[in-house]
Amino acid sequence: MDDLNETGFIAHWPGGAEATNSDAFDEDVLEAGVPALVEFWAARCSACRRLAPELEALAREQQGLVRVFTLNVDEELPAAVRFEVLAIPALLLFVGGQEVARWVGTVSVAEVRSQLKTLSQLSVRPL
Repeated sequence: MDDLNETGFIAHWPGGAEATNSDAFDEDVLEAGVPALVEFWAARCSACRRLAPELEALAREQQGLVRVFTLNVDEELPAAVRFEVLAIPALLLFVGGQEVARWVGTVSVAEVRSQLKTLSQLSVRPL
């Protein structure tokens, strides 16, 4: 845990999760060109801090296939309201600019990984 910064996230590692904000969300996430996974989190959230290393590992593992972003709901409330995020941590998966999956609360990164694998095999288009 020594590599975690004060927010509980690993300080910038190449290929890791990228921070986004309300202003950049559309360009970063909805227009990503590849599936985008966004964690809505807050520094006060212990479950978010526990999820951070697994999310960073997933980001590095999926580099080039999926972009992984983090968004601090305490600092970026407009995005949390826009996507109706009522509890954290919340992971939202976007494909082609549309939300296709959502996990809230205690998140299983294995389940997220399985969903990403299914998407890559099916070339699913969002509804």
